[in-house]
Amino acid sequence: MTDFPLPFTGERFTPECVREIWYEHMHRYAFAQRFVQGGRVLDAACGEGYGSQLLAQAGADVLGLDISSEAIAHARVRYAGQAGLRFDCLDVTTLKALPDASFDVIVSFETLEHVHAQEAMLDGFARLLAPDGLLLISSPDKRTYSDLRGYRNEHHVRELYRDELDRLERYAQAHAAPPAWSPAQSPPYADAEASRRATPCATTGSASSPTASSLPP
Repeated sequence: MTDFPLPFTGERFTPECVREIWYEHMHRYAFAQRFVQGGRVLDAACGEGYGSQLLAQAGADVLGLDISSEAIAHARVRYAGQAGLRFDCLDVTTLKALPDASFDVIVSFETLEHVHAQEAMLDGFARLLAPDGLLLISSPDKRTYSDLRGYRNEHHVRELYRDELDRLERYAQAHAAPPAWSPAQSPPYADAEASRRATPCATTGSASSPTASSLPP
């Protein structure tokens, strides 16, 4: 990794941030690392690229995508020395350029609230996931993040309440290919104990925690 910080604008996290925001963003990828070893992984809306590198360090072949050409140019330089990692500039709500069933794991943390076309994004994920694939997503609960604090994030265009995120998860499951493995079993690329902890679904109330979902459960 080269010392090439991306300026912090509030739109995306950078590893130079400290305290709570650092822990909130890093723990999602730490959670995801246990599922990706030996797998083909898409980090959709990868931003600065720090999370894509963490997944590659866990032994995955990772493609990081982001709509920001600045972020992708930065990631390609900063993480150039990491094996199994590449970056491309692409809108994650329009993924038609990528082939069907080309990823074992797709992660997209803190992305949904930044896009209007959430269903289109999930349709793309469902098409890109292999039959035994795993989708990991997170999004802040609007009640806790915005309503209770009287706060508005100018970069968020469609925040979700918990029940809305649950409905989107069911939408994703309904549009997914049937798995090639039983949900009671471990995916071929994931540790068995970790798989049992995270499937079919793990969401927590007010926190912006990852949803781990085999598709369908």
